Amino acid sequence: MTMVNALWASMRRNPWRWTAAMLVPLILFPAIDLGITAQFYDPVQKIFPARMSPMYEWVRRVMPYFMFAGAGYVLVLWLAGEVMGQVFLGIGRRVALFLLSSLALGPGLIVNVLLKDSWGRPRPSTIREFDGPNYFVPPLVFSDQCDNNCSFSSGHGALGFWPVAIALLVPAPWRGWAVAASLVFGGLVGFVRIAQGGHFFSDVVFSAVIVIGTTLWLHRRLLDGKDVASRKNN
Repeated sequence: MTMVNALWASMRRNPWRWTAAMLVPLILFPAIDLGITAQFYDPVQKIFPARMSPMYEWVRRVMPYFMFAGAGYVLVLWLAGEVMGQVFLGIGRRVALFLLSSLALGPGLIVNVLLKDSWGRPRPSTIREFDGPNYFVPPLVFSDQCDNNCSFSSGHGALGFWPVAIALLVPAPWRGWAVAASLVFGGLVGFVRIAQGGHFFSDVVFSAVIVIGTTLWLHRRLLDGKDVASRKNN
């Protein structure tokens, strides 16, 4: 077992320990968010320079459409298979349900519907520490400083970590590497939003925990213990 696979196995065996290790420091020391965000802010020009970067803006504007296109592709393959009585690219009923529900539940319902429109945490670019009108609000603290599409938690970060669901379908010998690649991808998407002043570091981390947690739960409910043949038949 490679180091990457061993690390992934440890995360699956001890999810609460890993979750606590990631979240507790951010809850106890909220200044971590301010310190990280400050690295990307230009106090002289009073801007986040990354917001002017075409590459960063491309990620912000276009990346979500790639994720939705991927989900649409899964849906088309599954429906075509149902109509023709075949399984295309391994996308049977259970696999399609897993991939689509992991997108709908984590990034969709929990992050974008329940949290972003109700938590009220202002975005970094709008707080006084970075020349905005609002006060800094730590993670897990409700606020009335933002009405909708707020900072907590990160919608882009949530979408960026959704490919973990795809990685879980990779054959076991390469699964650890696939998961690692999907985590790097999600981390890079989150980095872009942090650098642009759109989200705090904790927003991205909480989105990662939510999406990965719901994805693992759905994987256990829908796919664990079923071999490839049974997946194709379902």
